[in-house]
Amino acid sequence: MPLPWVPPEPFSDPALWDQGYRDPYGSEFWNEDLAAGVGNSRRRWRGLLAGLIIAGMALGAGSLAATLGRTPAIVHQSRSEHPFSNPTGASPASSSQALARVAAADLPEIVTIVAIGRQSDELGTAWPVDSQGDFITNDHVVHQGLTFYAVTQSGTEYPARVVNVDPALDLAEIRVIGLSEPPFSIDSAPATLGQAVVVLASEGATSHAPVTDSVIDGLNQRATVTHAAPGELSNYSDLIRIPAQIFPGNSGGPVLTTGGQVVGILTLAAEHGSGAFAIPLAEVDPVIQHWLAG
Repeated sequence: MPLPWVPPEPFSDPALWDQGYRDPYGSEFWNEDLAAGVGNSRRRWRGLLAGLIIAGMALGAGSLAATLGRTPAIVHQSRSEHPFSNPTGASPASSSQALARVAAADLPEIVTIVAIGRQSDELGTAWPVDSQGDFITNDHVVHQGLTFYAVTQSGTEYPARVVNVDPALDLAEIRVIGLSEPPFSIDSAPATLGQAVVVLASEGATSHAPVTDSVIDGLNQRATVTHAAPGELSNYSDLIRIPAQIFPGNSGGPVLTTGGQVVGILTLAAEHGSGAFAIPLAEVDPVIQHWLAG
């Protein structure tokens, strides 16, 4: 298990918050009520992070996904599966080396998203989609949030805001104030069975290793999330399946090819730790490009 992640000190420039912005859910990005409670909010999400680390130590990897975060998905149907073939002909060693290079290059740009709500908080992962401070994550990460932070891999904390959401796709665009990272490349072609991939996550959100090598072993998967919050997507279709163990906080993390392109967005864990599911970029790239063009 990696070393516990120590929450950073809060950013010290309140002027960064004064953007006069209203988020897509209708609440002000910054107002007097939020200002009065921001100290309590910071303490609360630091407690959430501390609890996540303690739970991981006490319960172990196998139990964590069932005790924190969203209820794991129940898989109802599998329309396309593959027993770990390698249609590209690349050797496992060369694929592993390529994925290691991709992870080393891109992991520093991954951020933790902290969404503070009235009654609950959520942690997730996000990755840069342009050089203007825009990051992509899941809608369910930010859906109930009122105040948002982004925390870099080095521990620097930035204010953030939601600029676009599509609950029907479980997709969200976050703008991080004062942070600009080079955008990840996107692979808009459909994912293929047997494709070698690497999943990146924020260690601050999961308290587990942030890099997972895997392979795509299922396409066109259907899944249902029980106890989804009102307005959140609960019935998914056309998902990519990856035989990898993931944890709460992985949501929104990129699934990258050996060429360093995002081919999916991690969103669900299967029941009993039997795999993970990602939204294919081919399905949501038109929406992302529309957001960026707007």
